[in-house]
Amino acid sequence: MADWRQRIKTISSTKGDSAPESAKRTGIGCLTTFVLIVSILTFLITFGLFQSGSWGMAFFSAVFAVLSIATLVILLLPQKTNKL
Repeated sequence: MADWRQRIKTISSTKGDSAPESAKRTGIGCLTTFVLIVSILTFLITFGLFQSGSWGMAFFSAVFAVLSIATLVILLLPQKTNKL
């Protein structure tokens, strides 16, 4: 148990340069999943606003949807790995 605590303390005290590659991939995967969910929900909200005739709100929602989809595309591109 003490060894596990020491490992967590060592990882949390780093600046991110020496974090394990699997931890970095897991973090990016969780972030990508969250942005994907937000993108889908924003697209559905935008579609509903256009259908109901709220063009002003739908325009701002569409801009946000495009930005979230662009963020998702950037996250899906291969990341540069830092080989330790």
